[in-house]
Amino acid sequence: MVLPEGRKFPAGSLSLDKWASIGVRRANGKAFPRGSDSAVLKVPDDRAGPAFLMLKNFYVIKRYNNADKYAIAVGLLADEIAGYGGLVRDWDRPFIKLTFEEREELQQRLRSYGYYDGKIDGRIGSGSRTAIKAYQARAGLTQDGHPSKEVLTSLRGR
Repeated sequence: MVLPEGRKFPAGSLSLDKWASIGVRRANGKAFPRGSDSAVLKVPDDRAGPAFLMLKNFYVIKRYNNADKYAIAVGLLADEIAGYGGLVRDWDRPFIKLTFEEREELQQRLRSYGYYDGKIDGRIGSGSRTAIKAYQARAGLTQDGHPSKEVLTSLRGR
């Protein structure tokens, strides 16, 4: 969604047509389908990040897991599978995301320094996070377990 600057938006459910009438539009510029459908505006990272108008399926997904970010992730995955593409504006992350190759390199470097003994597969699971935290503690970095550029750069400099 694209939100007009400097505007406060109502809480609660409005029809897609009503959201459009107050300036909310789709990132791709197309009109909302089924304008009479009700939607709730969700802005999980304030105005700095992406905005979503949530329809009925959002709440159906939340029956399985009540976390908004989980339901958003499932919806984004469904959009990717359907060929709609990804986010136009990403979340502000507390770290810079690594590519698949960089995650493999991170695991390899953690292994070479004795922090990691798992598979080098670029998938950051609990073993990788534990190894990252251990390295961060030793290197004097914030111990958050995130596979960040900061951690990889630090490992490269050793």
